[in-house]
Amino acid sequence: MDIPLIKTLYFISISFFGIELLLRIIVERKLSFLLSIDGFVLINQVFFSIYDLRMLRLFRLFDIFSQSRFLLPTNTLIKTIIKQRNALLGSQIMVISILLVVSTFIYFLESKVQPDVFGSIPSTMWWGIATLTTVGYGDVVPMTDIGKLLASFTMLVGIGMFALPAAILASAYYEEIQKKNFLVSFEAIASVPLFQELPIGAVGKINEKLQVRLVSEHETIFLKGDEADSMFIIEYGKVKVEIDQPVYLIPGDYFGEMGLLGNVPRNATITAADDSKLLELTKLDLAELAEEHPGLFKELESSALTRSSG
Repeated sequence: MDIPLIKTLYFISISFFGIELLLRIIVERKLSFLLSIDGFVLINQVFFSIYDLRMLRLFRLFDIFSQSRFLLPTNTLIKTIIKQRNALLGSQIMVISILLVVSTFIYFLESKVQPDVFGSIPSTMWWGIATLTTVGYGDVVPMTDIGKLLASFTMLVGIGMFALPAAILASAYYEEIQKKNFLVSFEAIASVPLFQELPIGAVGKINEKLQVRLVSEHETIFLKGDEADSMFIIEYGKVKVEIDQPVYLIPGDYFGEMGLLGNVPRNATITAADDSKLLELTKLDLAELAEEHPGLFKELESSALTRSSG
């Protein structure tokens, strides 16, 4: 392959890169962090070429976190880390402080016995890090009895110190997920016409009884003839009612209530037309809510009558 051909391919790739950057700016209508990196890499490559910075485009992989709703847990984890940054920073400051203390102690205990390994406090910090994290490479070990005792104590302290940020993240992450699930579900329920006339307390009670069900594309939710034991509300996604003329239901729609009201088997097969999140309300919970709020039952009957006549 001769050099002119390589140069031609190079300019073609740079041109595609530049067009892609312009299109992203036009579509997004703002200069985000990732777009700034793309622009910086392109300008450097075209005008300066001081360093080959194309590897920085790997940051574009992080764009997936803002594009897929199924990466919600990952996005929530990032937000949790940001919210708990002070607690995490405090725990790390404690770790660094303990590292400095044990490294200083081991220096005075082992420097005369192993001057080549524990010759200074900074050099002993390698031992301190390996011991606190309980990695224990074995390349640097104390020889004196007191030094071994200190090493044992450091390992035990290290287990607790590194468990602390994990506990902080786990509790905060769980709380954030629960809060997000409640808010999303509450909004989804309140937006359903069936529940719009209910008081907030009733909507909150419905939200407590709902069970989340995630279904993938083409997955069967229930078959025609199955026993009707629950109804579903679509939070996101799309489902297909397989009848003579298929009907598609979208977020905010509900289905499965007809079998519950008439105590009859399912009259149609329903499958997921897209990856979907459904909120399931069982027959027993629906009966309990209907007793407390008769208007809900009447609305369901009216909806079922309209659908059956349609």
